[in-house]
Amino acid sequence: MVFYGVDHQTIEIKIHNYEFPNTADKEWDGNWLEIYLNVKSNVGHWQTIDPALTTWEVQSIIDWFSLLSKNQTPECKDLGFTEPNLSFELLNKPIDETKRIRIKFNLEFKPQSAEVGKDYFVDIEACNEELKKAALALKCELEKFPERT
Repeated sequence: MVFYGVDHQTIEIKIHNYEFPNTADKEWDGNWLEIYLNVKSNVGHWQTIDPALTTWEVQSIIDWFSLLSKNQTPECKDLGFTEPNLSFELLNKPIDETKRIRIKFNLEFKPQSAEVGKDYFVDIEACNEELKKAALALKCELEKFPERT
């Protein structure tokens, strides 16, 4: 899925693989996903792959975008995860026609040349239809890597 940010910035996020594709563990280790990230932004261009999200956390992103696409208020405006590499923050109200969302990068999702103490993020603006498409695209990605139970 590609997010189009303010000032022609782009963020591509997709599931690359399970972190442990051959594990018999059906709980935590079996549900960690390697996430591919490609950022073209005002603060640089970088790409990386890192085991940053679980299957459940990807589902929470799908649910978050889905709620926003219906002008519904999610449980939290700032969506973070076990590994704090990636987070999403709603910067305006969920009932606004266009949502402004800040996608923040930390630790392994910062560029290798990252400056200490500098924030790395891209703001996107998306209407309800775009948020619905983002949720659907991520859902299609997750279907290839379902939760292992």
